Amino acid sequence: MRDILRNRMGWLHAWVGFVGGLVLVVAFTGGTLALFDTEITRWMEPELAALPEAAMTGEALDHAGAQVWALREKGQNVFLNLPSARDPVLRILHYDGHAFVGPVLDPRDGTALHSRETRGGQLFFDLHQSLYRGPVWGNLVTEAAGIGLIVAVMSGVIIHFRNLASDLLLFRPFAAPGRAWLDAHLVAGVLLLPFIVMMAYTGAVIHAPRLFPMIGAGHAARPAGRPDAGMRVVGPYAPLAPMLAQAEDVFGRGRIGFVMFGTGTVSFYRADAADFAMTRDHADFSASDGRLVGVERIGHGMPRLGGAMRGLHFIRWGTPALRWLYFVCGVVGSMMMAAGLVLFLMKHRRVHGGTFRLALAETLALAVTLGLPLASLGYLWGSRLLPPELMHRADRETGVFFLVWLVALVHAGMRCFGGAVRPAWRDQACAIAVLGCGLPILDAMSRAGTALRLHADVYLAVDACALGFGLLALWGQRVIVRAR
Repeated sequence: MRDILRNRMGWLHAWVGFVGGLVLVVAFTGGTLALFDTEITRWMEPELAALPEAAMTGEALDHAGAQVWALREKGQNVFLNLPSARDPVLRILHYDGHAFVGPVLDPRDGTALHSRETRGGQLFFDLHQSLYRGPVWGNLVTEAAGIGLIVAVMSGVIIHFRNLASDLLLFRPFAAPGRAWLDAHLVAGVLLLPFIVMMAYTGAVIHAPRLFPMIGAGHAARPAGRPDAGMRVVGPYAPLAPMLAQAEDVFGRGRIGFVMFGTGTVSFYRADAADFAMTRDHADFSASDGRLVGVERIGHGMPRLGGAMRGLHFIRWGTPALRWLYFVCGVVGSMMMAAGLVLFLMKHRRVHGGTFRLALAETLALAVTLGLPLASLGYLWGSRLLPPELMHRADRETGVFFLVWLVALVHAGMRCFGGAVRPAWRDQACAIAVLGCGLPILDAMSRAGTALRLHADVYLAVDACALGFGLLALWGQRVIVRAR
């Protein structure tokens, strides 16, 4: 009976793991990069590198508020994002269907700063959440894949339960390819089992009302003061600086993240990084006289638990060290899933070698496993090589990402359907090595003067990660060449 269960779990683990794994590698990789979405955005705005560290002044806040009201009078649905330790500038943002974009303001006086248009790291967040396919179908696919991840993990535990301890201690990277890939898959899976289950579970819980509408039917909360895009507002307006001071008396100094402008009200929302539970607590003020009209806090019970789940998943409250730990776990988790795809292909080559469906599976696995990192590096290269004043520049940057990914897919298809599977992996690994190792050079060449010395941690971190992945791809390419 136990062997029958293990065999059935093996079939379930293989097929759910491969089909869902194609989506999960994309979502997991996107989520891993989105941990540092703000830092990636700053890397893609090199003009801001020369801006010295400065605290936001009341003058800057009031000036920014006047600009927001002027835009809202024209019918634009915008809000104000306040400076933080991760992003020390003011931003007037609107949602373009995929990311929050808009002009950047100097926190010292509220004047506009010259900066190229970009979606920055938010592209990876959108890729993680909806595969860049919008808030309906894209989200449903990723949420279903998350549930599939839980199924794959649980079935994998059943298959390997008797050998979990030995799998954790036994890793033979220089064994036969099949054995080495299996060892890597098992060791990563065992080490990261709590992390993967936690991320899959919290992701499923966060979006449970979408998958099961009856769960969230009675819990929909509409925050007060949220702007209504269909209504215009008329001045005069009270200054924002005194309102911010009162909001900080309520939530704590430096704990306000953004400001929403409604019809007759201004709402100061607590920052996502202010607490473990990620909620939408806010203080509402009269837009005309700045009088505090109400404070809304998420209480205890299910809403608070939901905020805690979001906090665990998005880790906005985490220290840099904790976000780096999440990042490393995300990278290893993505590699574990990619290794699972490779194991599936190696197993089925013996039975289905030369068939159309195997060539298709090889193509998709290669395009996801190596094509996605290649496209991500191409996105960073495009952000520096495209002219800063280009019209619709954010769309062009995103187009570079998907164009590189499409080229990787076409290349994989031509090679795999032509029977040259190993050269296909070698070629794309080599391309990743070139783009990854070359990115620090591009960064140094496209930032000049004092910009190389200011905010160096952000640029060094992105460059070091790109260089690390480039060297890893170079090592992988050499392994493929030696294995011929």
